[in-house]
Amino acid sequence: MLRNKLNFAVLSAVMLTAGAANAVTTITNTATANFNNEAAVAQTAVLGSTTFTAQSDPVLAVVKTGDKASGPSGTVVTWQIRVAYPRIADVPLICGDDSKATSVVITDPIPAGFTYSAGTLRVSNDDGATFSAATDAVGGDPLGFDVSESGGLVTANCPDLVEGQGDTVNCATSPDALVIELQATKN
Repeated sequence: MLRNKLNFAVLSAVMLTAGAANAVTTITNTATANFNNEAAVAQTAVLGSTTFTAQSDPVLAVVKTGDKASGPSGTVVTWQIRVAYPRIADVPLICGDDSKATSVVITDPIPAGFTYSAGTLRVSNDDGATFSAATDAVGGDPLGFDVSESGGLVTANCPDLVEGQGDTVNCATSPDALVIELQATKN
C-alpha cells in the first residue's frame, strides 16, 4: 500500500511541476517515506525518484521571398517559402534532439492579381540547394512532402522538423530547412 501511495505522489508532483518548458527540460522528483518499527525506533528513510523530460512547444521560422518586387502584366514571379525550426538560444547545444514539430502544414494563398503557374510547385529538404521535380499532385513526393495547389491555395504537408533544423549558425550538423517553391503570373 505504501508503494502505491509513493508512486502516486511522485507522478502527481511531476505533472504539477512541469509547467512551461524551454527546449528540453529534465525534471526530477523524489518522494521520501519516514517510518518507525514496532519498537518506535526510527528506520532509515526510503526514497523513490522519477524523472520527466518536458519538451517545449516548437517555434518555427517561416520566411517567404520572391525573385521580383514588381512588373507588368505577364510577369512571372517565383516565390520560395523557407521553413526552419531554429535552436532555442537559452539552452546550449540542443540541436536535432527529440523535440519535434509534427503535422506541419504550410498554406499559401496565391495573391490577388496573380494566377498560379500550373506544374511549378517544387520542394527541397536541403535549404533550396536542390528541388524535386515540379508537381501539383497530392502524395508520392520522394522528399516526404505532400504538396498541392487547388483554387489558388498552395498546401504543403511537411515531414517532421527537429529543433535546430535549418539553423546553420547554431546547429551546423542539423538537417537543412525545408523550402517550397512555386510560380505565379501577374494578371
